[in-house]
Amino acid sequence: MRKILSFLRSLCWIALRKPSDLSHVFGVANSVAKDIENPIADTRSFPQIDFAEIAVGSKRLCFQTFPGIGASISLVEAAALTALIHKINAKRIFEFGTYKGASTTQLALNLPHDGMVFTLDLPEDHPAYSLAIPKVAEQQIAAEKGKGILIPHDLGRKVTFLRADSAKFDTTPYRESMDLIFVDGAHSYEYVRNDTVKGLEMLRSGGIIVWHDCTPSHPDVVRYLRAATHANSSSRHNYCFSYKRSLVRGFIS
Repeated sequence: MRKILSFLRSLCWIALRKPSDLSHVFGVANSVAKDIENPIADTRSFPQIDFAEIAVGSKRLCFQTFPGIGASISLVEAAALTALIHKINAKRIFEFGTYKGASTTQLALNLPHDGMVFTLDLPEDHPAYSLAIPKVAEQQIAAEKGKGILIPHDLGRKVTFLRADSAKFDTTPYRESMDLIFVDGAHSYEYVRNDTVKGLEMLRSGGIIVWHDCTPSHPDVVRYLRAATHANSSSRHNYCFSYKRSLVRGFIS
């Protein structure tokens, strides 16, 4: 009740001082309401961790900006992701979903000179996929050319490109050898499940797996992670949940 009264007081103050700002207030409130309207896609029950717990010690985090590039990680997400790399001194990373290479760049920048990012995406000459991708926007991304085009040339020695449908990708050569797995491929339930299962096959004991776009706008990602037993119980792996629009809430108290 106190929160409601405080909110109403704030509304009255804004209405009197600058009524044009009410549209912003109601817009944000409506967005949040939509986020929790669908119980299947409600992320509030997911574990949270303070960023200070990730960024232990004095580490230099390196980033490269790509203004105007959509379907990629934000700088705040890059900060959390790269802090995890330094936290476990990762040397081998596997990424599902290269796209233009913005996230691949952030991963490679923060690896030691002998580190390697293995990044998997569809071959450009045959971008067919075998599992369902219902969203038209993701179908278009899958068919786009120029995968990895943003990765700086000097980082090439730290990046190994793998071209295949992840549903048909053979993890045998990489079993239990990866320090960190970044799941950011297609966001349909079937592909999130496939990429997670295969990611866990490649993850070493004590490694970290991270899922991107765990938000109400990608309900299949949320739905899978809510149902997955390995994401809701203690195990030999560490699990982190990445939020596209609310990463601060997800990683920082």
